[in-house]
Amino acid sequence: MKPSLSHRLKVWPQYLLPKQWLTSVAWWLSNIRWRPFKNTFIRVFCYFFPVDLSETPNPKINDFEHFNAFFTRPLRADCRPKASAVLTSPADGRISQLGQLAGPDADQMIQAKGLSYTLSELVGSADQLDAYRGGQWITIYLAPYNYHRVHAPCDGKLVRATRLGGELFSVSEKTALAIPKLYARNERLVCHFEHSLGPVLVVMVAALMVAGIETVWSPPELRRPHHPMAGDEQPNLAFTQGQEMGRFHWGSTVIVVTPPQFPRWHQHLSLGQVIQLNQALTPS
Repeated sequence: MKPSLSHRLKVWPQYLLPKQWLTSVAWWLSNIRWRPFKNTFIRVFCYFFPVDLSETPNPKINDFEHFNAFFTRPLRADCRPKASAVLTSPADGRISQLGQLAGPDADQMIQAKGLSYTLSELVGSADQLDAYRGGQWITIYLAPYNYHRVHAPCDGKLVRATRLGGELFSVSEKTALAIPKLYARNERLVCHFEHSLGPVLVVMVAALMVAGIETVWSPPELRRPHHPMAGDEQPNLAFTQGQEMGRFHWGSTVIVVTPPQFPRWHQHLSLGQVIQLNQALTPS
């Protein structure tokens, strides 16, 4: 089933927008340190979005260096207790889709009603994906007001991270309903973890106004927008479950993919459900 005409009409202006330029402007504005500007920027943002500053260690607006520091603010250590589970949520957000890899090649993923894409399209290659066929995936959308750091969903070694260039469409629900293969078209960072049960993929998908995907192993130039989003990185880092691995400068989407030998997604998970960092995705 193709996207409806009404959905296509709502998002078609995004094809015409100077998305790269707008994202560069967003990066510049979000790093202005002049107190009157950055404080006003933060207050206006908090007026329009339900930001809970009580969850950050220092909630005073004056103390944020710039809007970017506010947007990527940390959480208090006691805010997100870690559940006992093989896999936990890597971020705060809302479950936009979840399911098992299916289709003729057992690698089909649902983007929205009537729209799908394949795992190989998402990661940019069919190499080394046989292990995931028949496995499962979950897509978590981070709203502008959410906590925007991304954490490891399990214990494991990060053996490779691949930056893939692409578009910068919005990843809102309206856009996901209208633009085919959205997550496989946008810029993204594909992280390959090795867990004791097998490999795990964590994909950070960039979006309109997302002025950089920063990781704990990133050199400074990769924090800025429009550095060429291409190529492999070899972090070779061991992560514990719940450890921070990166952050979005503005907001976007995280997708987790596991092979069939992992426990299935917890039965309490459902489409549209609000989920928090460290909440159980699978049984223990």
